[in-house]
Amino acid sequence: MSIIYLIRHAQASFGKADYDCLSDLGQRQSNILADHFQHLGIEFDAIYSGGQLRHAQTLAAYIEKLSESENKTPPVLKTDAFNEYDSENILKTLIPEMIREKPAFETDVTMMLGDKRSFQKVYEQVMRKWINNESAGNKLETWKTYSGRVRAGLDKIMASEEAGKKIAVFTSGGPISVCVQKALNLSDENTLQLTWQIMNTSITRLKYSGSQMTLFGFNDVNHLELARDGGLITYR
Repeated sequence: MSIIYLIRHAQASFGKADYDCLSDLGQRQSNILADHFQHLGIEFDAIYSGGQLRHAQTLAAYIEKLSESENKTPPVLKTDAFNEYDSENILKTLIPEMIREKPAFETDVTMMLGDKRSFQKVYEQVMRKWINNESAGNKLETWKTYSGRVRAGLDKIMASEEAGKKIAVFTSGGPISVCVQKALNLSDENTLQLTWQIMNTSITRLKYSGSQMTLFGFNDVNHLELARDGGLITYR
């Protein structure tokens, strides 16, 4: 049996012009995660990372901790298979369409940037429409294409990494949810709901042998909880 550790990136810069960059809190979370792996003596045989900056920055804290302890750094393979969906393009594409269908929806949209609850309300409605939308207008990646590339990335790891390995994947909440969907055979709607629950720097583990896979742990943030600072628990 091998174990894949799916690691969600630390807190990014929600509400800023460039979301794809860790906040100061996110950097602290990354350092705590790196210390946690070192404390447990977990050594990865291979590391995979999505291609987004927040993935690389979360991984960098772990790599730095390895270099400080003079431990050998395993190979790092970057792959777009574990990139998050393009939420900005999804919102820009589908919100106008949803307002045309239901003009009252525009009221919620005007409030979303100034209020986190309003943002989540709009965001969830748009994402539900997206997962049921088979067209790819405005070069929009469909849910089917998106989940397919994540599954393909996971299958590639399972096919290429030998038995008895520990493999880390630094990624985002969406790809983690798709991996759990594959393990548990969840519906698309339930998979989307799962995405909202995945915390920054959380660890989800999958055990696999050959093509057989099972969920071994989900959304673990014990490393943050041990710091006894509730502000470390974040979702964006």
